[in-house]
Amino acid sequence: MADAKISALPAATIPLAGTEPLPLVQSGTTKKVTVDQLMQAQFAANIVTETTTARTLSASDMQKIIYCTNSSAVTITCAAGLGAGFNVTIIQGGTGKVTVAAGGQTLVSYSSLFSTMGQYAVISLIAPVANTFVAAGNLGV
Repeated sequence: MADAKISALPAATIPLAGTEPLPLVQSGTTKKVTVDQLMQAQFAANIVTETTTARTLSASDMQKIIYCTNSSAVTITCAAGLGAGFNVTIIQGGTGKVTVAAGGQTLVSYSSLFSTMGQYAVISLIAPVANTFVAAGNLGV
């Protein structure tokens, strides 16, 4: 099937094994990559290390993992304009407690708590509707 158009190829069978080779053009050179390598690269690109003590979420944070490494308290503020389905995961990687702030938006949690419980605690923020955020995870005071 040499020189076949992609649209003429048969569909792959799901699930993929991960070892399937794919062509990839990198810096003008065609190279091969496996499905697993491609997925690993995508996952690594989704981890954002936050070293400051304040961050306001933006659309580019969608489906990212924000790894907070500061030894001082960190505040992550919800921003206006983030639509339904927006989600982000926040990890307290340093010793500084991470607190999620509403920033004028609606912010709720089952426990009415909005800070991490301690180092390596994980918080998920999910917007079921625009500008409304639900916090879940290792929440404490």
